[in-house]
Amino acid sequence: MTATFRALTLTAALLGAPSVTLAQVKADYVLRSTVENVKRGFISADTPPALKIKSGQSVRIDTISHGGVTEDPVAFFAQAGIPADGVLDDVKAIAKATKENGWAGHILTGPIYVEGAEPGDMLEVRILAVEPRVPYGVNSVGPGGAAPAILKDRAQRTIKYDVKRGVVMNAPGVETPIGPFMGIMAVAPGDPRRIGSRAPGPYGGNMDFARLQAGATLYLPVFQPGGLFVTGDSHAQQGDGEVSGNAVEASMTPTLQFIVHKGEGKAMAVPYAEDAKYYYILGMDPDLGVALTHAVEETVKFLVAKKGLTPAEAYSLCSTAVDFAVAEAVDQNLVMYGKVSKSWFKAKTPYWTK
Repeated sequence: MTATFRALTLTAALLGAPSVTLAQVKADYVLRSTVENVKRGFISADTPPALKIKSGQSVRIDTISHGGVTEDPVAFFAQAGIPADGVLDDVKAIAKATKENGWAGHILTGPIYVEGAEPGDMLEVRILAVEPRVPYGVNSVGPGGAAPAILKDRAQRTIKYDVKRGVVMNAPGVETPIGPFMGIMAVAPGDPRRIGSRAPGPYGGNMDFARLQAGATLYLPVFQPGGLFVTGDSHAQQGDGEVSGNAVEASMTPTLQFIVHKGEGKAMAVPYAEDAKYYYILGMDPDLGVALTHAVEETVKFLVAKKGLTPAEAYSLCSTAVDFAVAEAVDQNLVMYGKVSKSWFKAKTPYWTK
């Protein structure tokens, strides 16, 4: 399926930002982030589908960041000069529901039921676009994360960004490249059927993998009929590691295409990803060193199965050419990844050709 593009003008005048133009991808369906279509803090195989689609179809999904979703988000963002009508109506409604229902944690939109997906299959998730819904997000720093002794008190900062120029205004005189992506993309787990949203796992989840931007693809093993895909924890920007415990937490609208591959999930221990230039092979464990071991093991398996190398050749390549890095070091189950360049292989595999 070839994506069709059209121009979308997002006016952010209420927030004191210039008008910006985003590339919006035409989708087969739209899924809104209403109170009925979101859950907080968990991923469950028993959550009824918010939408049913066929393999090959695409969905434009509104998501809400948990950053700033306090008892009074209007008052929270007013501290940064953002007016009440600059706060998403979804945020106001979900904040009210949170107060009434005791919800907490990540806000996840879905699930999406993909017809034909069964346990043992693989779900390919093509990331066609990730569009900011507002030009600001929240980052919280304090006594936690990968270096918990740096700060004694916690501070929450509203950070603005300029989509048109592609920069985040991190601090006075400091602008860094924007990089919107979804921190959580997951299918429903197998056993147990319900898990908290903080720790990632074989089902995907809170991987906080910043390479999963528009143009990338995530591959997930399927554990439940329909897959039951959810997404949330959207970010405007994050460095590898997410070392303070969170990124620029900001509401986004991803457009995703879902393709079922029959029987290809049976041998998958963890998800993996790719884009036009690289394969990204993941490893997970509560111990970062063990996560690295798993990432190396999975990279060797990938090179043997997909590229025809011997185990000795693959392990050698891991040491001589593959870069291994930290995706996230803060979410209970930590994530390392190997970065394998497609340019190394004479045999080329077409990417997103249909």
